[in-house]
Amino acid sequence: MKKLAVLLISILSCCNALLAQLSCDIIPTKDILVRFQTGVDVREFVQKMENQIPEFTGLKLKKEVAPRFGYYLLTYDYDPAVISMPGFLTSQPEVISASWNERVQWRDSIPNDPLFFGQWDMERIELPKVWSISTGGTTVQNDTIVIAVLDKGFDIFHPDLVNNMWNNPGEIPWDNIDNDGNGYVDDAHGWNFRFGSPVYTVENHGTWVSGILGAEGNNSTGPAGVNWHVKLMYLGVDLVSEVVEAFQYVYDMRDRYNKTNGAEGAFVVVTNGSFGMDKVPCQAQPQWSAMYDPLGEVGVLSVAATANEDWDVDEVGDIPTSCTSEFLVAVTNTDIDDKKVSNAAYGLESIDLGAPGKNTTTTHTQNQYKGDFGGTSSACPHVAGSIALLYSLPCTDVITLAKSQPAEAARLVRDAIFEGTDPISDLQGKTVTGGRLNVFNAMEYLHSYCIARPDERSAGNFNEIYFSGKNIIRLYPNPVSETLLIDYGTDDFNTFSLRIFNTLGQEVRPPASNATTPFKGQILEIDVSTWPSGTYYLSLSGNEKNITHKFVKL
Repeated sequence: MKKLAVLLISILSCCNALLAQLSCDIIPTKDILVRFQTGVDVREFVQKMENQIPEFTGLKLKKEVAPRFGYYLLTYDYDPAVISMPGFLTSQPEVISASWNERVQWRDSIPNDPLFFGQWDMERIELPKVWSISTGGTTVQNDTIVIAVLDKGFDIFHPDLVNNMWNNPGEIPWDNIDNDGNGYVDDAHGWNFRFGSPVYTVENHGTWVSGILGAEGNNSTGPAGVNWHVKLMYLGVDLVSEVVEAFQYVYDMRDRYNKTNGAEGAFVVVTNGSFGMDKVPCQAQPQWSAMYDPLGEVGVLSVAATANEDWDVDEVGDIPTSCTSEFLVAVTNTDIDDKKVSNAAYGLESIDLGAPGKNTTTTHTQNQYKGDFGGTSSACPHVAGSIALLYSLPCTDVITLAKSQPAEAARLVRDAIFEGTDPISDLQGKTVTGGRLNVFNAMEYLHSYCIARPDERSAGNFNEIYFSGKNIIRLYPNPVSETLLIDYGTDDFNTFSLRIFNTLGQEVRPPASNATTPFKGQILEIDVSTWPSGTYYLSLSGNEKNITHKFVKL
């Protein structure tokens, strides 16, 4: 007993290195999750601790967590300075493992921008969970991601926008020379097609839209955009002809990028068009509508806002959202209650999805901010910005596809947006998807693509295997004699545990925990060469999911 007391004092007086690094910022709860050896009477164990060490009081059995597997929750009235109790319990022969029952770390990424906490829209589409993986800016292959913003004018030097302004790498500003030979002199940040000039008028609407697309994030200033880091190509337009010319500018820039392997041009992935023409059939402006397919063929999706009126554009027409192109994404407006805004248009055949667009916070002219930006003009950049953000995720295969088959990559990202929508009753029968934008779901869709096998991608069923909740384990070879390979795919990014049992329910190897790497499949190896022949059951669990597969050892 004396030795045990000395051991306890020794353990409790040591400063744990990890906790020293944390500067004791993480204070554990009073509960300890303990896994006991098979057959241990937990109540007798607790009594034994108190009998052996009189000073050891306050340890109690609180809850049977998973008694089948030996998991129990103990509680202890501890001194906050004493933080090695789990280590002491683990040293007991009856205990396999013990740890403080800490609160989980929610892996959202919250910026320090002071106006973020008023941005209900960003929370609703689950952007913080995506920001924990990427905040935008560049692809996994270091391509600078560009959004083309078509609008009347912009406050391009707003402090929350200036660092995300696109800079044409082929142009020397203000030398009065067309350095990159694209027909536009000094187009350093895009072009003002309204006046044939690289100078923009300062306009509210374009500044509001730009802030949602890419107000710099985590800079202790204003709100955060969908992308904390991205490059905004500014294109001033007002007439249909200017819209068409701007689209050509975008086409030329992306096509040039594709053909020079990034040496020239710009990696534009999406255009934002928060404008249109009410009750005008698409065929009335064929030049406008004809631009979407060519843009898509070079890898550019186009997002458009529908009308701010409560009518069916399938019946009354709308430019551009009633136009037909697989590369055009048409957006309507939803509010904080996930209702279609009363003065927002709809169309079961024409309008693809809804997005937050009422009372949103964004940048305003003269270095100010606006907290009530609304209309479909606000909903549109949430979707366009999300498309750009998806290209920044760490999946090499998506970017390789964007360079070898840009149209296919555009379709893939479009499908991620559509398949990832949250079903909304108010949009059922009024939009193609019947749902509202959810960027985290869209990210999970791309994760599913990235971990899928080539044959699953070709068959087009990778989303059914992974994204639809049908998580999968592949065990091979099965039957096995030497090394068992486990190929594990999931639609989430959480830690999972691996356990193996025989037919008697006995665990045949120590449990192991592994962290899922986003956008990579998990391949584990287990040496079973010395195991007795027979049938075994492998169990993977995590994030309230459990998958079990059977294999045979020869």
